[in-house]
Amino acid sequence: MSQDELQCDVLVVGGGLVGATLAHALAQVSIRTVLVEERDPGFLEQPKFDDRSTALANGSQRILQGLGLWEDFAQVAEPIKSIHISERGRFGATRILAKEEGVSALGYTVENRILSSAIWPRLLEADSLVCKAPARLDSLTVEDTGITAEIESDGLRCGIRSKLVVAADGVRSRVRSALHISALEDVYEQTAVIVNCETEIAHMGRAFERFTSAGPLAFLPLSNQRVAVVWTLDPREADRVINLEDDEFRCELQQAFGQRLGRVRRAGSRSSYPLSRVRSTTVTANRAVLVGNAAVSLHPVAGQGFNLALRDIATLAEMLSDAHRANNAADFGNTGLLKDYQACRISDQRRIAAFTHGLVHLFGYETGPLAITRGLGLVAFDLLPGAKGQLARQTMGLGGRLSRLARGLPLVP
Repeated sequence: MSQDELQCDVLVVGGGLVGATLAHALAQVSIRTVLVEERDPGFLEQPKFDDRSTALANGSQRILQGLGLWEDFAQVAEPIKSIHISERGRFGATRILAKEEGVSALGYTVENRILSSAIWPRLLEADSLVCKAPARLDSLTVEDTGITAEIESDGLRCGIRSKLVVAADGVRSRVRSALHISALEDVYEQTAVIVNCETEIAHMGRAFERFTSAGPLAFLPLSNQRVAVVWTLDPREADRVINLEDDEFRCELQQAFGQRLGRVRRAGSRSSYPLSRVRSTTVTANRAVLVGNAAVSLHPVAGQGFNLALRDIATLAEMLSDAHRANNAADFGNTGLLKDYQACRISDQRRIAAFTHGLVHLFGYETGPLAITRGLGLVAFDLLPGAKGQLARQTMGLGGRLSRLARGLPLVP
């Protein structure tokens, strides 16, 4: 069966955190938008001990605040007051402190479920937004005057006509494939083990990035005195570790991390995923924009992925909003607008992709002169005037050209 065709200005494919946030931003300025998401948002539940979390940079908090979303979860977002960077088995460390950078927090850690449950109710109330979920994109055709998409929802087929399509559908993007955009992939031969823990010593807002011979190990502060752990391991070692008995798992995690938070008292359920860097050869095409993991998917070291995506959508929303204010009948898929977007975002995307990739390789050497000098480098970095501030601005998402939202200003001036 089929339904009548939907008409919109922007079609967003993918209703995860990236796509949903963009749809919410466009709804704020009454741009006609259709959001297509494969999962059913009605299954959102209350957060649990084992929920996956996201580290939001200081700049990302500003973006969410400018969109009117921050107030919905500010009380449960755990502030990151400091970041401690070290390497297992070697001397030297560096510390980045919020108070030294003149901010109340370097960032915040929030469960993904809380973020989604704050955004989706807003979407369902927006007059200029149509949400099709659960729904699956079947086909996409791009023409000079617009795009045509076919989706399937509840056994019904529906056509959508739009001026612009935004791919927010993840690292294996169906939209990217339909547009015949290729991607470059760097396979790290590493697997991330994800788990939430309770520790003997309160984290007090401290985040830890500890580099081990297998890869980085991050402890991020969570609400209710939990920590979110991202443990990078060789794939075979990850398979072994994830299947250990609880006591054995806590013991091995303790050995890898050390005693800075005392004993690991409780570890929740574990999950894992393989790590790679995937970069689309272009982030714009004829009447199309790629954002989030569809554009650039990063190694989780330094927690940059979602924050980079938020800067993408803040810039895109600003450009579309400005075009809409200048002309209610604006063509949001015009070549000039898309070229301007790519010019604004390409430097940040390349810098962060290179930064995370470089960290993986810098701390991937276990022997030789580079390994010996890393500890000295961390000491020097801790003492070198201005070096930590530069790194802090990058990790806080405050480097380079910033959108109005990232500068703490509203979407509409």
